[in-house]
Amino acid sequence: MARTVLHCVLSAALLLSFARPAIAQGLSGTVVDVSGLAVPGAEVTSRTSDGRAATSTTALDGSFRVDDGAAAVRVAAPGFAPAEVTDVADGMRVVLRPASFADSVVVTATRGAERLPSAASATVVTAAELNNSAAGALDDILRSTPGFSLFRRSSSRVANPTTQGVTLRGVSGSGASRTLVLSDGVPLNDPFGSWVYWNRVPQAAVDRVEVVRGATGDLYGADALGGVVQVLTFSPDRTRARATLEGGSLDTFRGSLFGGYQHQGWAASGAFEATTTDGAYTVAPEARGSIDTRADSDYQSGFVTVGRQAGVWNAWLKGALYSEERGNGTPAQVNDTDWRQISFTTGGTVAGGVFQAQVAGSTQDYYQTFSAVAADRATERLTTEQTTDTDFMTLGGQWTRPLGRVTLIAGGEFQRTESTVSELRYSVTNVQTGPFFAGGTERTAALFSRASVPVSDAITVDVGGRVDWWKSEPTDAALPDKAVTFFSPRASVAWRSGEYSLQGAVYRANRPPTLNELHRGFRVGNVLTNPNPLLDPETLTGVEGGVLRSWSKLSARATAFYNVLDGAISNITLLTTPTQITRERRNSDEIRAGGLELEADARLTPTLSVNGQLVLTSSHFRGSVATPAIEGNQVPQVPAVQGAMGVTWTEPRLATVAAQMRFSGQQYDDDLNQFTLGGYGVVDVQVSRAVTRGFVGFVAVENLFDRDYDTGRTPIRLVGWPRTVRIGLRMAIH
Repeated sequence: MARTVLHCVLSAALLLSFARPAIAQGLSGTVVDVSGLAVPGAEVTSRTSDGRAATSTTALDGSFRVDDGAAAVRVAAPGFAPAEVTDVADGMRVVLRPASFADSVVVTATRGAERLPSAASATVVTAAELNNSAAGALDDILRSTPGFSLFRRSSSRVANPTTQGVTLRGVSGSGASRTLVLSDGVPLNDPFGSWVYWNRVPQAAVDRVEVVRGATGDLYGADALGGVVQVLTFSPDRTRARATLEGGSLDTFRGSLFGGYQHQGWAASGAFEATTTDGAYTVAPEARGSIDTRADSDYQSGFVTVGRQAGVWNAWLKGALYSEERGNGTPAQVNDTDWRQISFTTGGTVAGGVFQAQVAGSTQDYYQTFSAVAADRATERLTTEQTTDTDFMTLGGQWTRPLGRVTLIAGGEFQRTESTVSELRYSVTNVQTGPFFAGGTERTAALFSRASVPVSDAITVDVGGRVDWWKSEPTDAALPDKAVTFFSPRASVAWRSGEYSLQGAVYRANRPPTLNELHRGFRVGNVLTNPNPLLDPETLTGVEGGVLRSWSKLSARATAFYNVLDGAISNITLLTTPTQITRERRNSDEIRAGGLELEADARLTPTLSVNGQLVLTSSHFRGSVATPAIEGNQVPQVPAVQGAMGVTWTEPRLATVAAQMRFSGQQYDDDLNQFTLGGYGVVDVQVSRAVTRGFVGFVAVENLFDRDYDTGRTPIRLVGWPRTVRIGLRMAIH
């Protein structure tokens, strides 16, 4: 069904691309991004040899015309670096590159009320960069941003979703995210366990992804210990259609499409994505047995948005669905998810400020099985079936107003999560017992504010704080309720003068345990991890400082940070036998994580650009009175060295070639540092070329050298995504 719909959309769009009106006389040109797709609305300034200038904008298909006497053309558009053309000729093709991190504007750092400058360390990944990456999933693309990692190295295409917790700046210890992930302001973190379904947002609908590093609990609360990742979709401010259709190795097929329509203040948009793959083996070849199968997966995601802009007010209603089915590497281990969400957003001008409010609710059914596998991996037996039903709602609002030179943000939020875990257990003789019930209800209420104060033309100070009231009530009446009130302050300063920028921040943030950590156990391989209903919240205190230098063709940034996570919730090993390792979630004493982030972005020539990042991190357990066995150990899943490098060569009349390399040093998979995950490096390459206006064909190769690398020890060795090839077609019609 999905393939038929995409075929019809692409065929219709192809016909539309040839039905363009005639263009007036003059020199013609087209503006495209690095992925080869058109950039509408770009400002084109042409100058003659005697200094006369004329300005126009590109049409919806990226086309423009300038006077025959033009000697130079300058093109600029929001989110892109300006481009200069001195070899002016009819049929010229101008390629706009994404703005460097020195010039990017990040709305996430200020909750999106206005595009205010921020002192936070941030990275913006645009739609053009997403399209230009050979990686086949959003989480794999984000691994090229500084310090980004998941609890395990596995791609979301084969990993169990419960392991997809995001870590920034060495703050880890368990599979729960210490980073908040949003989609247009609504949490993508699973409300029960805080893991992330990266496929919930169709990639054709993604305008950009913003990654803000460093605790931002003063605005975003408990989930933002490490920072915030926000996926922002295209606004339905113009009629457009975008689609990607691709297929490749491992019987992988994906179709992703987005469409938007705007007329007289009313607007609507919709997106849909479907993927099927046979997946890859997750167990290393030397350990693989007859019971091991490929980790296959199928998913469908989509949303529909309708709304209206009426003067200074707007209102939007959005409904979203997601469904997936996965095999987890053996016949008995499967999981599936069904998720439904509805949200309403409104905003406008109130009392001289900008007001925004949002309410959202979702329901989710999650099913998973666990098994015990024989030592020779020839047989397995079912041990547990779990069904987790979750209802979630969130309500929030904020108001932003300039008060003289000061900009004030103030608001509040309320969230409620109710989850029930139903578990069936199977003995060694396959006798079923249960169901056993666990879970509970969690409520969080919060008030927050932040003031941005320009001390001078060069210096801006931000001061903010947030108060959270958290309460967790378990389903089992024999277990105690948990209730905590905590305050999360943050202060930062930014100085900018000419080519230099300096920034520094101090902050404190808190994270209470998730319902998953309190009430749900799980098994991975021969490792059994038990919940702990007595867990207390963890508290992070941190400081950071950085310097940024910009030249005409080069931007470089260095940021140092130091975080102390007190009462860190970690998976602590209790007992080890030849057949089973037993762990429990516990509050360790401290995790101390310090490090240095180095970034560079060079535009070497009009056709060649290079970027790179290197992160050095020291993250260890310290002061471990409660858990002395791990004193001084390296925090699991945090490498001491990790980084990435990208090279893009664009010749408008030939092709775009983009290569990305990501690498990671040694890390550990457990708290005792007994199971080592070796260092690795992976290279991805993509070649793309415009087929006709609005259409780009591409070939992508992931893991070009078919590198065998560790992703886990359970205690058997698990391995990452092998070399795969994908061929596809992208379309953008405005």
